[in-house]
Amino acid sequence: MIEQEEMLEIFREYDREKITVATLGSHSALQILKGAKEEGFKTLAICVKGREEVYKRFKVADELLVLENFFEVLDQNIIEKLREKNSVLIPHGSLIAYIGIEGIENKLSVPFFGNRRILRWEADRSIEREWLEKAGLKMPREFKDPRDINCLCIVKFPGALGGRGYFLARNYDEFKEKVKEMVSKGSITEEDITNATIQEYITGVNMYLSYFYSPLS
Repeated sequence: MIEQEEMLEIFREYDREKITVATLGSHSALQILKGAKEEGFKTLAICVKGREEVYKRFKVADELLVLENFFEVLDQNIIEKLREKNSVLIPHGSLIAYIGIEGIENKLSVPFFGNRRILRWEADRSIEREWLEKAGLKMPREFKDPRDINCLCIVKFPGALGGRGYFLARNYDEFKEKVKEMVSKGSITEEDITNATIQEYITGVNMYLSYFYSPLS
């Protein structure tokens, strides 16, 4: 685990007048970069080749760091480039999905905004559920074995990929049929199936709650 003191030591070497707000180029990046620019920061979007056009079009990034794939952000030379630019990385769900929690905790030695350790809660639905239940929130029933499905359920796969690949199933036969189809298309792997979360699907109004707080005044 990259320790806080190690990051503080790196941050002490930064030029505080030239901080760059950096983030992984995904659907969350546009809001992050726009907000950073409005606060007067330099901005940097880390993009995969072929997906950088949107950041050029909306002019939210002062600079683009274009990679062949997101795993390259763990390369030491890329980490050094980010540090040279006095980068503070703003994490979000796609960072976990594309790089993985182990890489974030043990290799990505760039200062983060916020608590690096809390990202494991985002990565692991079981401890995320424990967190929500301890807060007293009512949660949908969960089925550990797909053979126990006895109502409309939503099947979620690991990672924060915006719900890609999720599906609904009313019983075990429907579950097997949809999984077989997705595996044949290469949409999911056998490991994904093993790690799938199966929850009772709650009908009603769909809401996406966003919470924003900034310590900047």
